[in-house]
Amino acid sequence: MKKRMKNIPKGVSNKEIRDYMLSNNFVYEATFDPVFKSIMGNCPNYLADLISNITGIDKNLIKKTFKEKNVEYKVSNALERKKTSDFIFQCRGYIINLECNNEYWEGLIERNEAYFSKIKGELLNKGEQYSKNIKVIQINFDNYKEYEKALGKELISDFKIRNGIGLIETESSIKYHINLYKIKEKYYKGEDLTRLEKELLILTLDDYKEIIKISEGDEILMEVRDKLYELTNDIDNIGLYDPEKRRKEEEELKIEYHTKLAREEGIEQGIEKGIEQGIKQGTSNEKKFIAKNLLKDGLPIDKISKYTGLSEKQVSLL
Repeated sequence: MKKRMKNIPKGVSNKEIRDYMLSNNFVYEATFDPVFKSIMGNCPNYLADLISNITGIDKNLIKKTFKEKNVEYKVSNALERKKTSDFIFQCRGYIINLECNNEYWEGLIERNEAYFSKIKGELLNKGEQYSKNIKVIQINFDNYKEYEKALGKELISDFKIRNGIGLIETESSIKYHINLYKIKEKYYKGEDLTRLEKELLILTLDDYKEIIKISEGDEILMEVRDKLYELTNDIDNIGLYDPEKRRKEEEELKIEYHTKLAREEGIEQGIEKGIEQGIKQGTSNEKKFIAKNLLKDGLPIDKISKYTGLSEKQVSLL
């Protein structure tokens, strides 16, 4: 899939970075966490129409009863120390958790399930009758090419708790997964997009000319277009996007997840002294177990060697 390289200059002022981006028709992509939160929290017509088109909830109900909840909704288990939920809001009869996932790894579904379960658990703590009157929905905007392998070929998949013959246990909760990567592929191949697909596509674009093209004449999409420009034009936001820091945080999450799996597999010696140093102090079996899983999750061999203490040759032979 063709995508322009930003080549944002380094070691220059925020104003120069901002001017470079806008003069080259770049804006912040809405799948970047702070931008995603800002779009969902500050584009009410877009949010209501998008959620209505995905879930069937009346969009006027969403607009009239919308209330943003704590977007720094922390999950308490050790795996979640470095990550908070992306966006949570409430409207009459519903609590809706939006998650934007830019990379697939084995612990991703487990991580987002932790958010989902905590929301449902807190509802039950308020009383059974209260929880029966609230439906909990999680919508995952999945922006990675491994989607079909992990979740199937449907553009939008809904997941409920079902038994072996397909009977649904409860209607009080539901999860959606949306294949943003597939929508981008359709767009770059020149295929026609539905209204909903355009609403989803605009989250993935950073080329302002393309955004203008797909939003032209559509007030709801223009609401997002204008917000993306405003966020990019604000010098205080420049430098907020740090891809290297973001990549390192994702690597650490993967390592921590597979370290946790290693413990659960009953491997003899625990890892107690942090990520990189702790793994290096582990047994040979621990290191190999973690290295194999990190390979599956796409970490480079040199990084796996650094974190586990195995040689690059050892890692390559796993």
